Amino acid sequence: MATAQPNFVFNHVAISVPDCDKACDWYQKVFGFRKIRSDRTTERAVDGAEAPIFKIYGDTLQKVKSAWLACGNGVGFEIFEFIDPKTIVPKPSFEYTRGGFFHIAVTTPDPDATAKMVIENGGKQIGVTVEMYGEKALYVEDPWGNVIECLSCSYEQLMGNRG
Repeated sequence: MATAQPNFVFNHVAISVPDCDKACDWYQKVFGFRKIRSDRTTERAVDGAEAPIFKIYGDTLQKVKSAWLACGNGVGFEIFEFIDPKTIVPKPSFEYTRGGFFHIAVTTPDPDATAKMVIENGGKQIGVTVEMYGEKALYVEDPWGNVIECLSCSYEQLMGNRG
């Protein structure tokens, strides 16, 4: 008989942006994420090819800046600014049909107020606010094109409220 796999915990998500400092400030201001480690620049010429990030990302990476934040429930949020070679940011477009990850989600008591804060700080709302099973949801985009779903309840509450 096969052993059941444990229910793993979501650990962190990482984004790549052209300005680590601005993104760090933005996510702290808009979503209240807390910086848990200062920004750090890692350079192959200074830190050596044996630094873990260079072993993971390969020989072309020469320099990267990183920041580490935490969400309200302790899930990590990493921000990377690849300096050499530079981060390439495609023209923002919400392509939900593209395979792979296409958004992250945050729980907020008021998705519309959160969207307003996103817009006031250089982001935008995608589509309209919708009601699902008695709860509100909407999509927003940060200034770098990363999509965030704002939900008025936890994921388990949303799925548990289905009729």
